[in-house]
Amino acid sequence: ELGSDAATAAAAAQRGTSLQALALLLFGIIVALALLVIVGQSVSRLAYLASEDFPVLRALGSSRGQRIAVALAPGALIAAAGMVLAIPAAYALSVFTPVGLARQAEISPGFSFDAPVLLGGAVLLTLLLTARAALAAQRMALRQADTTAVSRGQGAHIARWMARRGFPSPAVTGVRLAFEPGSDRTAVPVRSAVLGTALALGAVIATLVFGASLAHVIGDPRLAGWNWDVAVGNPHSGDTSAQTVPRLRADASLAGFTATALGDGDIGGLDVPVVGIQTLRGHVVPPLLAGRLPRGPREIALSGGELRALHRSVGGLVTARTTRGEAALRITGQVVLSPEITNEEVKLGSGGVMTLAGAGTLSRAPLPVNVYLVTLRHPGDPAAMARLRRQFPGVVLPAVAPPEVREVRGVNDLPLALASVLTLLAVGTIAHTLVTSVRRRRRDLAILKTLGFVGRQVRASVAWQATAIAAAGLVVGLPLGAVTGRWGWTALA
Repeated sequence: ELGSDAATAAAAAQRGTSLQALALLLFGIIVALALLVIVGQSVSRLAYLASEDFPVLRALGSSRGQRIAVALAPGALIAAAGMVLAIPAAYALSVFTPVGLARQAEISPGFSFDAPVLLGGAVLLTLLLTARAALAAQRMALRQADTTAVSRGQGAHIARWMARRGFPSPAVTGVRLAFEPGSDRTAVPVRSAVLGTALALGAVIATLVFGASLAHVIGDPRLAGWNWDVAVGNPHSGDTSAQTVPRLRADASLAGFTATALGDGDIGGLDVPVVGIQTLRGHVVPPLLAGRLPRGPREIALSGGELRALHRSVGGLVTARTTRGEAALRITGQVVLSPEITNEEVKLGSGGVMTLAGAGTLSRAPLPVNVYLVTLRHPGDPAAMARLRRQFPGVVLPAVAPPEVREVRGVNDLPLALASVLTLLAVGTIAHTLVTSVRRRRRDLAILKTLGFVGRQVRASVAWQATAIAAAGLVVGLPLGAVTGRWGWTALA
């Protein structure tokens, strides 16, 4: 039946599983994009390695297309082999899915083979990675045909600047190796390595920012409108003020309490749930994002959702239908209401707050005052909590996350998992770049040894090279990730 507790619970469960499914889908898309960008860089470097034989192949009479095929083959074969191994791995991991609430409702848990998703995704990723390798192979073929001039870029300028300021020789050499692509058989795709590292680190920072914001909301009830210690009362009962208020006034362990009543009204042509409040001791009120709470019957504080729906802002006027006709209400603030004090009849991000007298003017029937927002002098005091539970059995509610926050708890581990995957990809990118660089520039390293470099200095040069690539990636990736993570969280919130 519509409106029943069963229907409400079913709708909440459906929202929760839908959010988890969407989060997992986004997780897969982000990982796939990271795979194409970061692993694509590694696949393209295989083409660079294969291009070492281009001069010999050209001398033997091979065409440009044949040389491109030679450079393309390693990356394409590795991409295909990786996807072949990924399919059984995904099938094996399917035993751990679904997760969260959906796992409780799953009729046939266990291994699952979704052929369109697994096979189609593997084929698509293989084709995309192969295309990435083909572009790199074609570019190398054109470069070999055009010129073999030494490429000098920012690496030479940075290295000279470091040398003038007395940096040790391994540091200068490492920075030069990190940012100079070289030429011919010593060419290394340093720009793609720095770009791949920057994107990977940016994605890691973005997921960590998003995950930290999500954990903050889950761990702080005030952000979801719960700005007190406990709520006392039942929103479906009659008016209990005559019995409840004297007991609360007599309890010296309470720092403050506020009486509330739930109603609704026609605000700007919309049916808006309105909570009437009256502070009786202290200042126990819902949190505000802007402005102030109402002080008179012709004032109202609205949630962000209602302000957007009504196209109004704090300080403006909105028309309300009262028992005496239409009246203009001044919007004094933007408020956050916890759905739990209304038995989830008010969704997070919706509703409004008025004084008790103001909320009463919107309703034809008297509003029952039946829920009280209570703060303790010593939060978490077990004796005070036990005394409240004895006086008001069954209606003392501690901080409870609203349904919207409970739904995202099922996905709060995904950002950390995604950050871990992206971190591994970033480390792999730097490691592959170093291996490629050392292999292609072994002659340069041999010359350094001839000039007097010992093994420790050669290793230091490679370490400086890795540090320079990672630092360049951080310079770009850190602000990019922070902005992207903040934008993603703002969109969800």
